[in-house]
Amino acid sequence: MDKVHQNDDLSRIRNYLPDRIKRVVDRISPEIAPCLEELRINSGMPLMGVFSGFDRFIAEDGSFTSQPETALYVDREEVEELFYRLCEHSVYAYQDDIARGFLTLKGGYRAGICGKVVYQGQSIKGLKDISSVCIRISRELKGCAEEVFPFIRAGMNDIYNTMVISPPRCGKTTILRDICRIISTGSEKADFAGLRTVIVDERSEIAACYRGVAQNDCGPRTDVLDGCRKSEGIEMVLRGMSPAVIVVDELGTRQDAESIRMAWNAGARIVATAHAYDIGDLRERPGFGFLIDKGGFERYIVLGIQNGRRWIRVTDTYGNQLYRNDQTFGMYDGVFRMHCHGHEVLGEAQSQAACSSEA
Repeated sequence: MDKVHQNDDLSRIRNYLPDRIKRVVDRISPEIAPCLEELRINSGMPLMGVFSGFDRFIAEDGSFTSQPETALYVDREEVEELFYRLCEHSVYAYQDDIARGFLTLKGGYRAGICGKVVYQGQSIKGLKDISSVCIRISRELKGCAEEVFPFIRAGMNDIYNTMVISPPRCGKTTILRDICRIISTGSEKADFAGLRTVIVDERSEIAACYRGVAQNDCGPRTDVLDGCRKSEGIEMVLRGMSPAVIVVDELGTRQDAESIRMAWNAGARIVATAHAYDIGDLRERPGFGFLIDKGGFERYIVLGIQNGRRWIRVTDTYGNQLYRNDQTFGMYDGVFRMHCHGHEVLGEAQSQAACSSEA
């Protein structure tokens, strides 16, 4: 493998790709490759790359374009070949994951799958006639939560119940993962001792377990319940793992909210995320009011993008601002990444991020 592939994250997925698509990916500029967040491969459609808040089609020479007719078009056979490679040529072994619509790959990447849904009674049995695959390129950013962590620390041996809020694709899971790592490991800088932590990883995105082994560093005191619905998983870990902290991603249902109440009643702290533009947006959702009001979450980490720049703030239960950073922490990549060489490398690829929000 050449030096470029040793240094970019695409090298970890290239062996799954059919030859023609692999050659195109190999030609992507090493300046652009670290900015790529998703590779979308759709039968009969142009190959597409997704960046922070915008997307572009990919031509045969590895360049990016807004004109689909100039891009590489993917054959049905290539999607089928990719699917079988992702399953390591054993669809049966991955049937449960396929029924959930995605596969977790070695290295922590996730491949979403679309096709014809097959039902067995009222339950989804699996998928057939696979039509598209979306490979999400996961990147750990150790240290991205270090500046906000002191504001959710409640003492040397305790944290505040914390909610991370943002629109989609603004970095909720990335910062949640690093918060989990710090809680589990402890922090000399923050004068914090590590706590027993359990992740209920419904979508296999936080720890990204592959054959029972977490592909992401979530700390030495962390246990992972993988692929389990939050409402059931929280009850299971309370019974069996005696966690001090439970970490969950993307609260969304009334059942999720009731499970959080149950965990609080059992004495566990919760760190969670939810899709929302602000606290008020989340408060309007059925079953979430008691989580937001007094006696619920004590700290809120809110993420957003405005004019292509990522911002973050931390508030308490009453909306008092404890911390704010509009400078992207000096990082061009990861959770606080700007458009990364946007005007210089991507040419036409400048655009307002989809998850822009008023600060």
